[in-house]
Amino acid sequence: MKRNLDPGAPFEARSKHCEQGSAFVISILVLFVLSVLGMALMLTTTTEKEIAVNYRWGEQAFFNADAALEYGKNVLASYALVNADFSAILPPARADVTVPDDTAPWASAHPEGGASCDPAVGGCRDYQYYIDQCPAAGVCNRVFVGRVLPRPDGTQAMYDFRAPAGALGDLDGDGAQDIDGGFTLWVRRPIVGSRDYGSLPGEEDRVILTAEGTAPNGLGAGTGRPVAMRRLEMSLRLPSQGAEGTKKSDASNPDSDREASSNMAAAVVR
Repeated sequence: MKRNLDPGAPFEARSKHCEQGSAFVISILVLFVLSVLGMALMLTTTTEKEIAVNYRWGEQAFFNADAALEYGKNVLASYALVNADFSAILPPARADVTVPDDTAPWASAHPEGGASCDPAVGGCRDYQYYIDQCPAAGVCNRVFVGRVLPRPDGTQAMYDFRAPAGALGDLDGDGAQDIDGGFTLWVRRPIVGSRDYGSLPGEEDRVILTAEGTAPNGLGAGTGRPVAMRRLEMSLRLPSQGAEGTKKSDASNPDSDREASSNMAAAVVR
């Protein structure tokens, strides 16, 4: 029932009557503000958790790539000791590696020629990745990641998620897991101008080593799910004659007659 307030009633009475129901409105506003703050806090917490997880897997992938890179350097050193150069593992040199443009077929300027290897097929990682460096005008320079590095026993230094074989994270192929995640190692020739280094005689002393590391459970690109992946790359060369110094005659130095270490003992980071 509607109450009629007497205009002659005291001011305090009329003010009290006008404020009836304001507590309910204020309570609704406070609940709304608290709900918004709670949702914002929940969203922030979820986002921070996802960032932390992504950072963790990214770091894991980086360290996997770093471990694979160190292992690859040892493999290259073993080849250098046996063959005196890297000719046994490098892909054939191409005199010209230019392609018409970045829309050319995948097999264009394939380092070993012939039909391309379908990257979707298990066991095919050689030359799967490439970069087309295209100027504003003219032909492109196609740079392949390289050939999968073979171990001295002939096995490939990689873990192919499309054709699983061996232990995941087994760097040296002994059947034991060395890293928590996947890896692949590639080797390729440096590019000099528009040709591969090695198309001229005596150019077998340099190699570019690329290491790919993936976080656990990701296994690799192409699995249809997000994966943390990192690639590290370095250029290595065999020291040229005299690069490690020459024999020094010093009667006061008992080690003066010690010969410089073999140029083929290890690959040196360029």
